[in-house]
Amino acid sequence: SQENLKNIDLELSSINDGISSEDKLIQNRIAMFNKFFSEISNRLYDEYYLLSTQQTEKGYDLIVTNIEGNPSTGKKKGQIAAFDFAYIKFADSLEMNCLHFVMHDQIENIHDNQLITIIDVANEINGQYSVPILRDKVPANVDISPYEVVSLSQEEKLFEVRWFDKII
Repeated sequence: SQENLKNIDLELSSINDGISSEDKLIQNRIAMFNKFFSEISNRLYDEYYLLSTQQTEKGYDLIVTNIEGNPSTGKKKGQIAAFDFAYIKFADSLEMNCLHFVMHDQIENIHDNQLITIIDVANEINGQYSVPILRDKVPANVDISPYEVVSLSQEEKLFEVRWFDKII
C-alpha cells in the first residue's frame, strides 16, 4: 500500500509539473477567450466580464469576475450565456473540436433588453442555442416564430399521460 501511494504521489507530481510547465499557454488561451467573453458581456451589460485563474496546490481555479459584486439571477444567466457563446467562438478561432450546442433554462429571468441581445449573439455564433421559455415572457417586439422549433400548450403537449383512458 505504501509503495502504491508513493507511485500515485509521483504520478500526480508529474502531472502537476506538466500543468505548471504549460502555464504560459494556459494564460495565453485565457487571454484569447477573454477577448470574446468581454466583448459579448459588454454587449449584454455594458460591463466587461473576465475569466481569470488562481493556481492552487490542486491545479487551477477558474473565476469569472467583473466590477459588480453579486449579480442578480437574471444577470448570472446572462453571464452564463455570454460564457458559452464566447467558448464556441474561442474554440472555432483555434479550430478546436467542441459542441456547437448550448441549452439554457430559466432565461425568463433575463431583462428584455439583454434577452434581445442574446438572440442577436446566438444568431452570430456557429451553433445552436436552445431555450424553453413561456411565450408571455418573450419581449413583445421580438418575433420568435423564425426560431421556434416546438410550441406546446394545454392542448398540444409533449407527453400524454393517460389515466383510465382519459388524457390529463
